[in-house]
Amino acid sequence: MNLANKHLLVVDDNPVNVELMLDLLDEHGFSHVHGISDPRHVLDYCQEQLPDLLLLDIRMPHLDGYALIEQLREHFAEQTPPIIVLTAQIDDATRHKALGMGVRDFLTKPFKHDEVLQRIRNTLNVEHRYYVRNQQADTLERMVEKRTRELDRQSRTDPITQLPNRRGLIQALRETSLGGHGAGLLFIALDGLDDVVRLHGYSIAEKLLRQLGQTLLAELDDTQTLGLWGGSELLLLSPENDPDTLTALATRLLACIDQDQELDDLLINISARIGISWATGYFGGERLVHMASLSLPRNEGQRVQCYSETLEEQQRHRLKVQNALRGATKRGEMSLVFQPKLSLKTLRITGAEALLRWKHPEMGHLSPGLFIPLAEASGDILAIGEWVLEQSLLQAVTWQQRPWVSDDFHIAVNVAARQLARPHFAQKLLKRMAEHQVPHRLISIEVTESGLMQDMANARHQLAQLKEAGISVAIDDFGTGHSSLAYLKTLPISTLKIDRAFVMDLEDSDTDRELARTITQLAHAVNCDVVAEGIETAAQAAYLRSIGCEIAQGYFYSRPLPADDFAHWCAHWAPDASSPSTPTTP
Repeated sequence: MNLANKHLLVVDDNPVNVELMLDLLDEHGFSHVHGISDPRHVLDYCQEQLPDLLLLDIRMPHLDGYALIEQLREHFAEQTPPIIVLTAQIDDATRHKALGMGVRDFLTKPFKHDEVLQRIRNTLNVEHRYYVRNQQADTLERMVEKRTRELDRQSRTDPITQLPNRRGLIQALRETSLGGHGAGLLFIALDGLDDVVRLHGYSIAEKLLRQLGQTLLAELDDTQTLGLWGGSELLLLSPENDPDTLTALATRLLACIDQDQELDDLLINISARIGISWATGYFGGERLVHMASLSLPRNEGQRVQCYSETLEEQQRHRLKVQNALRGATKRGEMSLVFQPKLSLKTLRITGAEALLRWKHPEMGHLSPGLFIPLAEASGDILAIGEWVLEQSLLQAVTWQQRPWVSDDFHIAVNVAARQLARPHFAQKLLKRMAEHQVPHRLISIEVTESGLMQDMANARHQLAQLKEAGISVAIDDFGTGHSSLAYLKTLPISTLKIDRAFVMDLEDSDTDRELARTITQLAHAVNCDVVAEGIETAAQAAYLRSIGCEIAQGYFYSRPLPADDFAHWCAHWAPDASSPSTPTTP
């Protein structure tokens, strides 16, 4: 540090004292010094050029040192230069008052040159250190502020796509809501991204997501915000809140997504569904997102859907049903009904399918088409499935000595994919049958194609154990899932069931008749018999019999019946190929 360049100001009402101090300072190398004898001129001087150090006499006419210090502090506050008091004599009261006002040091007249210079140097050195530290603190504060802004930006940005992440989107929703002009929201669910990960790895999936983000941004303007809400979910926030305009925007974005995405040497296909919500005026961001997510289409073939209160009511109902599932069997709300299965050739009773029914005390009868998927999603299907197996075994014990129970009679029990996925499913079922002393021929298992496909190796292992024990296995709803000739060849199955979707239009559809014939021929080719479900007319039954289908099931013969009614039906069943013996309506 070069002290000689420091700016010093000497203030003393005696010009001789000023000159003596200036000469002293000049003699010892201080080149930037100035003196003032009238204290009233000090403020103007300092406003033009603020000194680095002020050497100030206390006792002066017009404006004493204390008043001048107050004046300087009023104008310059923390920027007031350090002050050394020049005085002929100083008492304790003067010293305490001066120190209380921020004076750094005192120089007593007559001046001792060495002491004067050292005290000045000491004060300047201390002040310089303060200055350096202040500069460092300012620099550090600016760096921290800049880094904080960057960290805040990063915390609101997805590192892969560089789009706003969920935190950034929530902030954008909040700011838009405060504007009070409403907004529209598109909830974009990308389908097939998991398949890209499995086929090509995470790096390709991340590149694809980044590229899709840039592609969609090119379709938007500066008033719209696109961000990543989840792993494969995007949100688009728009100031536009007209549903027709938002629907047109969604359609345009889908067209961009539907194109083959060129990535490195790959052409990748991905699809999307979009749910739309909107609000006028102020709105809750979380609520707007919830409305858009509720609107995501779930039906195949529908790609864009706008929010409605009906959708939300349906969702509330599904949640209510899902919450009520837990413990429904223990509360006695569920029961089994049994639908007869008959030989199409002889109309002899060959068995029954056990079907689950649920009557809730408040919601009444609930469709299995509603609560079974919810139970599978929540995991409640495991407890429910165990209950169904137990009840079916108990019913088999009750019926096994009835006269209408022939050697090939069996109760078919539906097994969910999550049940079959358990590694000891077959062993536990066989153990339970042994405990109840149920002959293996009295029980058969029905599994869906999709359930098999979830873990083919485990399914093959479990079903092989059942087949070895003499328990037959049927593929339910054949042709409606991921049908594969490969699994027909390798899985230990004995029956294919023609789904009612192929039966209901047999009388009017050449295609359905040919499909039913093909499925029957295919089943026979792999040594399986065929069950047709959903038969409602004599013409349907006649055609299925003509193509070699062995077993019939449907309302044409009987609706599903409670156990006692089923037993009564079987006891009074009179095989007559011309017509059923019971009404066909439920």
